[in-house]
Amino acid sequence: MIFGEVLRATRQRSPDKLAFVCGDRKFSYAELDEVTDRLAGGLHAAGVRADDRVALFTPNCTELVLSYLACFKLGAMAVPLNHRYRQAEAEYAIGHSGSTTLIVHADKLPDVAHLEFDRLGVTRRYLVGAKSEPGWQPFAPLVDGNAAPPPTEFDQRQLATIMYTSGTTAKPKGVVHSHQTLWHCVQVQCEGMQYTADDVHLVTTSACHCAATYGQIFPNLYIGGTIVMLDAPTPADVVRAIVEHGATRCQMLPASLQDLVEYLEAHPTPLPSLRSFFAGGDVVPLDTHERFRRATGLDVSEVCGMTEAITYTVNPPFGEKRLGSIGKPLGMTQVRIADEHGAELPNGAEGEILIKSPSNMVGYWNDTLHSVATYRDGWLASGDLGRRDEQGYLWFVGRKKEIIIRGGSNISPLEVEEVIDQHPAVHTSGVVGMPDARWGQIVVAYVSLRAKANPRPTAVELKDFVAQRIAAYKVPVHFFLIDKLPLNASNKIDRKKLHERVVADMQAVPCTKG
Repeated sequence: MIFGEVLRATRQRSPDKLAFVCGDRKFSYAELDEVTDRLAGGLHAAGVRADDRVALFTPNCTELVLSYLACFKLGAMAVPLNHRYRQAEAEYAIGHSGSTTLIVHADKLPDVAHLEFDRLGVTRRYLVGAKSEPGWQPFAPLVDGNAAPPPTEFDQRQLATIMYTSGTTAKPKGVVHSHQTLWHCVQVQCEGMQYTADDVHLVTTSACHCAATYGQIFPNLYIGGTIVMLDAPTPADVVRAIVEHGATRCQMLPASLQDLVEYLEAHPTPLPSLRSFFAGGDVVPLDTHERFRRATGLDVSEVCGMTEAITYTVNPPFGEKRLGSIGKPLGMTQVRIADEHGAELPNGAEGEILIKSPSNMVGYWNDTLHSVATYRDGWLASGDLGRRDEQGYLWFVGRKKEIIIRGGSNISPLEVEEVIDQHPAVHTSGVVGMPDARWGQIVVAYVSLRAKANPRPTAVELKDFVAQRIAAYKVPVHFFLIDKLPLNASNKIDRKKLHERVVADMQAVPCTKG
């Protein structure tokens, strides 16, 4: 309920202040509070109760932000689904979370239209962006109705959200945050990013992920600023929005930042309202830092975070920066560079990044084993490797986990392999990431076919097979058909050997794009 209280408090201070803009829809703080009260009341009247899970499957749109806030006011748990999910991925997250209510944008309807909702336990289905569809209730009446707001008192330790993230397991894990952990997250972000009520924050990343929601949207609503949200914007869209709305802040993924730099170099545009610019999700190349400075006169502040801990370090948004560093820990956050036993290492030594923060997740939904394994004496093990310099700045070194991060999105090799192995002609597969200047990493697959496979699929046919079953960003850019995958001493796929050969193999592939 904390965010409902925050919204009401900000409304009392500045009822007519512009709070949220998405497309041609604008809300003052008074209007945003009122409309989310109506939506919470409408959901409550329809049978949604505290602790119920409400799955949200939409791109960036007004209804997504309204639904988050309504769930928080109601005490229900918001379960945002990655808008790039295909049917099997959406089905898993809905079923695993136990969501009984599903809010879907019309653009995503093909990916859920054939699900067995009775088996999944989904009893309420609402459609955004379409007037009607058999079996679906329109979302608009929930927003436009006059249902009374639901009861609002519950414990701050009550669970608020489940966000699904890929890691080392074949299936995504549901990261659980409570109202209390999100409250601390909001405070930490406002302090570390130095947000103010005068800020106009341009959100360009997907609000189904924590970087946009708990790193940008809710901290700015807490401080009384203005949020302008775009959906899958082009560089021209970003520049236009900065100019039109007088945006003072923006955050992007490194790959999108490179696109923006190239656009500004080709179309020089003054951006006098911008005060600070953030990038996170992967490493920002020094060349991009320098080109952005020449194009805008500003430095990029790199941030580092994960769904389990939200943002935990930042290169100061104002003042001197260490370009290429992920910065220093935010307030109330401790970061340790540790050896394999969890002991802290001296400055300059490389080790795993461990995090202790009141913003750390409660745990993984219905996954005690991984919840316990992720914590070491109260420190959250990130799976990332880093080092600390003599001045206390942290530097990202690499990844301990076998995950691939493409354009800021985590990809589990096991998850992709599981899909490839469903092809009847495939004997086994191995998926690895390859460094890429634009995306950070791209996905490459090695496949061994069954001896008696007939017909034998081509690499293109395998790619088409996989593309029909998982989100496009997870689909390998190339499939190498080999006789036998290398195995290690434990008779498992030797990923080290695949990593050793992938660069040479990809260099022999003409005009491959990530």
